[in-house]
Amino acid sequence: MFETLGERLAAALKRISGRGVLRPEDVDAGLREVRMALLEADVNFKVVKDFIERVRARITGVEIAPGLTAPQQVIKAVNAELVDLLGGNSEGLRYGGTPTVVMLVGLHGSGKTTTAIKLALLARRDGHRPLLAALDLRRPAAIDQLRTLAEREKVAFHSGSGPVEQIAAAAIREAQRLDNDVVILDTAGRLHIDGELMDELKRLKAAVAVTETLLVADSMTGQEAVKVGEAFGNIGLDGVILTKLDGDARGGAALSLRNATGQQIRFAGTGEKPQDLEVFHAERMASRILGMGDVLTLIERVDQSVDKEKAIEVERRMRAGHLTFDDFLAQIRQVRGMGPLEGMLDMLPGGKAVKSQLAGKDTELEVRRMEAMILSMTARERAHPELIDGARKRRIARGSGVQPADVNRLIKAREAMQKLAKQFGGRSGKAGVARLFGQGGPGW
Repeated sequence: MFETLGERLAAALKRISGRGVLRPEDVDAGLREVRMALLEADVNFKVVKDFIERVRARITGVEIAPGLTAPQQVIKAVNAELVDLLGGNSEGLRYGGTPTVVMLVGLHGSGKTTTAIKLALLARRDGHRPLLAALDLRRPAAIDQLRTLAEREKVAFHSGSGPVEQIAAAAIREAQRLDNDVVILDTAGRLHIDGELMDELKRLKAAVAVTETLLVADSMTGQEAVKVGEAFGNIGLDGVILTKLDGDARGGAALSLRNATGQQIRFAGTGEKPQDLEVFHAERMASRILGMGDVLTLIERVDQSVDKEKAIEVERRMRAGHLTFDDFLAQIRQVRGMGPLEGMLDMLPGGKAVKSQLAGKDTELEVRRMEAMILSMTARERAHPELIDGARKRRIARGSGVQPADVNRLIKAREAMQKLAKQFGGRSGKAGVARLFGQGGPGW
């Protein structure tokens, strides 16, 4: 996400130089480029103007902090203002009431229904018991879509007929009966904003005790998302969920929404899977935009996705000097389950540079090729990689549709992974992951 904006900002900040004190002419040279980068990212021009002036005020005539160069001082200022521009959010769902009631609103096509199931799974990860209520009675198959998603993820579901206020009230009673403590209301959308839609949403809010009302907005629509946020503000919003952020290379909506609407971006949809919804941490997102990574989110994703017992067993064998290809395959699949590899690279400091080296290569395809090679091995070969000689390599290559050289690279990758285990001292769990990425807890 934000690839174009990140690249332009990086190029702009490289232009800034100077020693001791940042002179106005040094600042102007870089900020002109920053301004153009933001405008090309479809950020509202008034927002850009205010942003540039605030950055200028932070750095003009300021002594360089100990240990920082002039460009680093500017990056620090830009990062601080980006955090402020993005809204400074770091909170997830606000739980309260019996049950907590979350009302999702937005236009048709913004991703409300898929966001509803994502939010339900997020609540479940927080230790709650969600129920989904289908209130979109206008779009054909909307109820069936939500029911199918709920059944697939084993989330409680409720639907009905009649006025939406009555359906919502019945859903809350059903949640209380089933001891579900979170109800998510998937309301109807429109292709455009009209009085009928707003009246329906206002009646619904008046009829039930809504804990939070969250606008679901498509980040790919840029400034249109800002206009939608302003229009829905009339019903009273508690925040925004930006969908399709993984495909938004520009970032205009994310950078404009807070300033233009006064609403914080609370959550971000980062992929198509039901698990691909994360709390929108403004500080982490600013760091990601500037190419400095987002290790904390990566650690959290690892902690959610990795099978701890399997990881401990694999670690034990790695430290004993015998990582099997079955172990290696398990590791590959766990990494794939964490989300698109490109998105994970964004979270690593310097990851954008690695992505540039992979430009034009299909990383997901490369991972599938590795899987195919391992699955073309016999059970004995997977358990004892040292048995794989030239003849076996050729057979494995034929069975997986690759060249023997590819099998050689896979074998070397397994050996390198085994060596890494000894370097990292065999720690497991979140602390081990933190050590893996060179972090040491708070204040990293």
